[in-house]
Amino acid sequence: MSKHLNRHLTSVMAALLAAAMNISAPASADHRPGNVVVMGGTLSLTGPYAATGMRYHNSFKLYVDELNARGGLLGHKVELKIYDDRRDSRTAVELYEKLITEDNVDLLLGPYSSRLVDTVANVMERYRRPFVTCSSFRKMWQRGRKYVFSCPYPTGGQEERQKGALHIAKKIGIERIAIITQATPAMLPRFLATQEWAKKLGLKVVLWERYPKEQRDFRSLLRRIEASGAEAIFSHSSYPDGVAQLRQLRELNINVKMFASAVGPSEPKFIKELGELAEYVVGRTSWLPTPALGHPGIAEFTENYVKRFGEEPNFHSAEGYVRMQITVAAVKRAGSFDPEKVREALASVPVYTILGPWKADAQGYSRSSHISFHLIYQIQNGKRVLLWPEHVAEGKFIPMPKWEDRGKK
Repeated sequence: MSKHLNRHLTSVMAALLAAAMNISAPASADHRPGNVVVMGGTLSLTGPYAATGMRYHNSFKLYVDELNARGGLLGHKVELKIYDDRRDSRTAVELYEKLITEDNVDLLLGPYSSRLVDTVANVMERYRRPFVTCSSFRKMWQRGRKYVFSCPYPTGGQEERQKGALHIAKKIGIERIAIITQATPAMLPRFLATQEWAKKLGLKVVLWERYPKEQRDFRSLLRRIEASGAEAIFSHSSYPDGVAQLRQLRELNINVKMFASAVGPSEPKFIKELGELAEYVVGRTSWLPTPALGHPGIAEFTENYVKRFGEEPNFHSAEGYVRMQITVAAVKRAGSFDPEKVREALASVPVYTILGPWKADAQGYSRSSHISFHLIYQIQNGKRVLLWPEHVAEGKFIPMPKWEDRGKK
């Protein structure tokens, strides 16, 4: 047998053995020097969503540095290439086409916001490039796409954001509530669902009202809430209007037992900017940096994030990290950076993330009864204390004291 044929048979046997053991040599990524692979995507790094985009970016950078410290990915050093899409759909599409056709990135990461994800997903389908993103917009996952995969989500929907806070209100004896919301399409389903849950729990909705997105003066609305006799306010608001509502409640000396806001209190700056005014506010989140949730890696991620970026991670930070966990697990399962092999791995590999267990269904969506997307907490002594679901609670709800009694022992 010739030496050439012997070497050929040896190579074939080695390849077959590696395949049988689900092991591969370092994946082909030699289109750039330095044994480097590139992960790329877009985020909103300027404009109104810049703070959220930066937290995703922080987690991307943190994970890549940790990955490289462990030896990289399939023998390759990993680098990031993230562009600013300014939360503009057309810009995002152009940038993803650039990432694919000009930058020749090896792995893609999805943008932030359901609107951008839904648009960019069409680019991914056209170029057959898989990516992991975070969007709970259910219709997006019903379009028959094969290359877009979600972060882990709970079995409950977005409409249940205030469910836990309503249960707490019922438990402490609150009977009359007010529900207010921005008049936007995204808020409407949550607004209506809050009414339905209140009805199921026997809570009387004495005022429910929508207001313009740009509104910042709520004095008239708050006076109507006071006149209605509401004991609690459930606000589907963004950060600026939620903060304005809270400040004007104090200004008008209007007292309620509970102020529950679905978005604003989860912003890391909420406690720092409002100080004592933030105390007793009830918020909702999909994740908190607490081991009480029981998911592996939370404590280590939180410690490393705080050490590097000087603030606690919030759920957007966690979602960014989770995208990396899932993507890297799929590449390792595939043993390759080949897009089709990575897509097949994403469709089958289970991953336990810091948000909880993940496994994609036939639509690329991941839902798990082990994840509580609608965690309810209360700000107590400058900390977010988990209250609901009860099996992961770290404390008990404290009714808001009257403004005149704040600070009294």
